[in-house]
Amino acid sequence: MKNKNKYIMCMALASALLSTTVVSGLDYKATIIAPEAIVRQEKVFDSKELDKLNIGTQITVKEVLDNWYRVELSDGKSEGWISSEEATINDKSYTASSLKKGEVTASVLNVRIGPSTNNSIINKIYNGNIVTIINTSNGWYEVVLDNNMKGWVHSDYIKLTYNLPSGKINTNAVVLKEQANNISADVISLKKEEVVYIKGYSDNWYNVITSSAKEGWIESKYVTVLLTEKTNVNRSGSSREVFDNIESITEKYLGKKYVYGAGGPDSFDCSGFSSYILKTYYSEYLNAKGITQLPRTASGQATIGTTVSRADLQKGDLVFLDTSGKIGDNITHVGIYIGNGQIIHASTSKRQIVKDSLSDRYYSSRFMKAVRL
Repeated sequence: MKNKNKYIMCMALASALLSTTVVSGLDYKATIIAPEAIVRQEKVFDSKELDKLNIGTQITVKEVLDNWYRVELSDGKSEGWISSEEATINDKSYTASSLKKGEVTASVLNVRIGPSTNNSIINKIYNGNIVTIINTSNGWYEVVLDNNMKGWVHSDYIKLTYNLPSGKINTNAVVLKEQANNISADVISLKKEEVVYIKGYSDNWYNVITSSAKEGWIESKYVTVLLTEKTNVNRSGSSREVFDNIESITEKYLGKKYVYGAGGPDSFDCSGFSSYILKTYYSEYLNAKGITQLPRTASGQATIGTTVSRADLQKGDLVFLDTSGKIGDNITHVGIYIGNGQIIHASTSKRQIVKDSLSDRYYSSRFMKAVRL
């Protein structure tokens, strides 16, 4: 019973750390892994700078909120916010609860009740869906889906990611070592541009995990830490001007089939289409806003960003509708605003990607809300 309770507690903490909810009352020890981390007064990149911390600096994480850490500095008095990409938490209790995540690479992937094709199919997931991996068995992963359903999928169709800061190998070839020195045994050779996940830092060496789940040490000079924001927060990627071309981009998908649960690129449902467009063409903008993962459902997408009025719509805003038989207060559909009073969306009635006017009586009466990411 004690082990079961411990497992449940770890699962709950991991879920909180991977989401945009608050985890407070913490006292995790962490290490700065970016060449230079900026401590800010608020958890936004253009907030006032309080301090700059060099790589290897030890800090204490007091709160996890969205993709930011509220940290206590070495003097024990000062506090501020740093991006979670600039530090890695090395507390053992956190590491135990940093469960693996995975991205579906197949067009359609069957979720089964057990780790074998002999087991019945209980659900299907689609390209680009993110799952949490809680167990492995003979080439299969037990995963938790967005709806909290558990099941098994084959590992061949899952690309592993981790709840850790990431970096890229910046040299043509380098060897991952078992220990933080050049005389220890080799683990695996890494190629230029290969992504690694940074678990720790010591004396100019990073402790990393590879996408193939190999763990070891590599000199920090061979890894470029992947930061979505640096000192220049006014770059074009974070400006609303990036959506000026959204109509021409999305029009390329007009006529593509509507398929429930599909996430592109050849078929979509409504939230699959909005997710695909934003992640494929505007990922830099999302990263600049601290949005690392979009909810898969229309109702989930309606919970992020800032609510805007219908009269204040701008290109790239998400528009949410109630398309259920009896109009009430349920968000069941999402479209992307492309300007001139129009949205583009995966229509359930027309069974394809279409453009429609919000002034149309049908859509006008079903407008629920709009958000700006």
